[in-house]
Amino acid sequence: MDRETVFSGRMKVERSTLVGNFILLLLFAMQAGAVYFTMWSQGLLGHFKPALYGGILLLSLVVVLFAKAIVYLLHFVNYRREEKNLSRVKADFFAGWVNADYLLAFLVPLLLLPTFISLFSSLKSIIHLVQPFYLDEFFMKADRFVHFGIDPWRITHSIFGTASLSVMMNFFYNLWFFIMFSYVLWLVVSVKLGRDRLKFLFAFVIAWPLIGSLLAVLLSSAGPVYYGDIVGDPSIFGPMMEALTAFDKQYEDSFFGIYALGTQDMLWADYLKNDTGIGSGISAMPSMHVAIAALLYFSGREINKYLGYSLLVFLILIQIGSVHLGWHYAIDGYVSIILIWILWQACGWMVGKVYAENKEVGIE
Repeated sequence: MDRETVFSGRMKVERSTLVGNFILLLLFAMQAGAVYFTMWSQGLLGHFKPALYGGILLLSLVVVLFAKAIVYLLHFVNYRREEKNLSRVKADFFAGWVNADYLLAFLVPLLLLPTFISLFSSLKSIIHLVQPFYLDEFFMKADRFVHFGIDPWRITHSIFGTASLSVMMNFFYNLWFFIMFSYVLWLVVSVKLGRDRLKFLFAFVIAWPLIGSLLAVLLSSAGPVYYGDIVGDPSIFGPMMEALTAFDKQYEDSFFGIYALGTQDMLWADYLKNDTGIGSGISAMPSMHVAIAALLYFSGREINKYLGYSLLVFLILIQIGSVHLGWHYAIDGYVSIILIWILWQACGWMVGKVYAENKEVGIE
């Protein structure tokens, strides 16, 4: 094979890759424009921080390179002895990395996601400034109505109402970020998953601004942990927080504990200062923890049934934990799951259109 043919082959890009990544870029641009306009119109541009999670890009690259190196080494050791040479390593590197189709599909989401999450976090920190919390009492009553007159936290505390089980719930709830980060990186790198990968990325990029930003503003609420401060009635969720504090004290000399309590205090302090930082912002409805856990489940079950089963268990734990730890009203999670299901179907239709004519486009 001559040099010209090799070069031409590496510069070919599938139509689905071009169209899919163009849509991703368009979605990123729409989110950035909407966040900027919202903050500009409200006189809050001081909270516009697109580089808030810039460090995630470096971390992502390190993780990806390390994981790819390990996977390749495991693959390399299975080669026949005569194939184990630098020429084979070079050929594998160019075939797997240095081709336009792979680089475009891989780099667009990897490079833009840190800014994407930064903009989401920036807007989340000013939800109460754009639309003050006003629906907490309504959602509390809706929770009672859906659960036959019982506050859902009383149900979870009747089942998991011990210090050890509450700490376990907190552990899985905190594990959410690691699971999400790992899953997203896996699909960003796994270009060969094609439709399943693009469907997830579409849904992921739409879910945050639509469910986590727009609906969070329209349905502005703080959540059970802050109910007493926002509504002025500590009698409903005060006993729940007292129970969690008591459980945490049983682990005060231990590495373990209910770390949600410290995080909740930190978020409230940021709220009082109108501060924007990593992880700042208060929002109950809809629940992005539950929404993303549901998205991971819908995605995972289409890739591998056992992965789907595992992520379903994780989704259930996140839903229970969100109520048990005072972060959310139960209805926050129910609404999020329904919204993600609808979004998942819509993204399936979008991906079908992207792959409708899967022809290769040559780049000269």
